[in-house]
Amino acid sequence: MNPSESETDARRNVYQHILKAANRRLEQAIPGSSEGTFGQLSLAAVLNLLFLMRGEWGSIGDYVTTQRAIRALVGDDLMWAEPQKSMPAPIELVQ
Repeated sequence: MNPSESETDARRNVYQHILKAANRRLEQAIPGSSEGTFGQLSLAAVLNLLFLMRGEWGSIGDYVTTQRAIRALVGDDLMWAEPQKSMPAPIELVQ
């Protein structure tokens, strides 16, 4: 594994952790939402909704600082990427 692959893996791990935590916070902020309700949204969309619900300042920090920090950690490509859906393995045809 070369350094760029390990850096990419680290960014993906950080992305997954932040996305999971942000989804959990958003589910708690919106009454009646269930686990996985916002699973199809990008990290940026989840953060935007979370700040919309909670305001720009408060327990989750301020919007600009949070956006800059997360973009520096995961990069723009992961920030706006739609989450990967876990797909079942393709069925192999037996002849």
